Amino acid sequence: MNSQFDIIIIGAGAFGSSAAYHLSKSTKKVLVIDRYSPPHAFGSSHGQTRIIREAYFEDPIYVPMLREAYTLWDELERESGEKLFLKTGGLMLGNKESHVIQGTLNSAQTYNIEHEVLDNQSIKNKFSSFNADEQTMGVYEHNAGILFPEKCIKTSLRLAEQNGVGLKFNETVLSIQYNANSVEIITDKGSYTAQKCILAAGPWMNKLIPELNLPLQTTRQVLYWYDIDKTNINYPSPENFPVFIWNTESGRHFYGFPDVGNGFKIAFHDKGEECDPDHLNLNISIEEIEDMNQIIKSHFHFSASFNNAVACIYTNTPDDHFIIDFHPDNNNIIIASPCSGHGFKFSSVIGKILADKALGNSIEFDLSPFELKRFLN
Repeated sequence: MNSQFDIIIIGAGAFGSSAAYHLSKSTKKVLVIDRYSPPHAFGSSHGQTRIIREAYFEDPIYVPMLREAYTLWDELERESGEKLFLKTGGLMLGNKESHVIQGTLNSAQTYNIEHEVLDNQSIKNKFSSFNADEQTMGVYEHNAGILFPEKCIKTSLRLAEQNGVGLKFNETVLSIQYNANSVEIITDKGSYTAQKCILAAGPWMNKLIPELNLPLQTTRQVLYWYDIDKTNINYPSPENFPVFIWNTESGRHFYGFPDVGNGFKIAFHDKGEECDPDHLNLNISIEEIEDMNQIIKSHFHFSASFNNAVACIYTNTPDDHFIIDFHPDNNNIIIASPCSGHGFKFSSVIGKILADKALGNSIEFDLSPFELKRFLN
């Protein structure tokens, strides 16, 4: 393979694979490099399912991007013939003053998003699987649902490759050298040069641009799957059980999915223990499993038996917003990580944004909340 390219993408996870797909529609010569063979289970873009929702409790600034993300996921489905999204509805749970409830209502009301406000009794009547106490209320969003991340990544990369994008997997980037005119990517197997580089390396970001010393925290997160008797009247099927996020009285956040073929999936959204992405602890302890067992026993009206669990990584900024910006010392490098634990749903639109940035096209969204300057002195 020739070592000269117009654009090189480092990282083929959520953002990188989508950027590759969108850039494949251009006339540019594009290469994607990943240290593993995506979709893989060593970063932040695995786990079979991801939530997508529009009434975004984190901040209403995300809603315009989410609306475009839905459109682009639909386009990717139609172009590929793959089923990438399943509509289930989404239930946000917490007490009246919780950030999950107040933030969801703020976004829903600001952008006139279809939703229902449910008190404790209404939750029981509408969704009998949930054991909500008297202090818990809910906001139900009709258009929320599930994305299938491995399939999304595989589909984006397949279409990108069909359109001429080069893929170099199981190749580790060792360093990035740059000057005013080009970027050189040095790997454990060779070197490549390009006019532009999109850096979407997730938890490996600081290892590749150490000169910026970004305040990123990588944490280990565990995803759990449970078996539930399908004859149980409260069995969480996609037809009667929405995706959910629950902010409990104790301050813990957990989220989950109906059984789409692999069991009931649930996970904590709280930041886990700090970790090195090159030495991620993949072993799930008995204590971790028992912790989640207790959550299920106290918050749901069904019995569940543990099946399996996997570890993944959150890469968080101090404010939990993304980074989407040019390198402060070189406009040939576009930085597009981290996702801060809530980015996959946006990857269809952020991939297009990254492609447009690399191509010099105008961007229709306000990206100022994601600029690097908020972290640099």
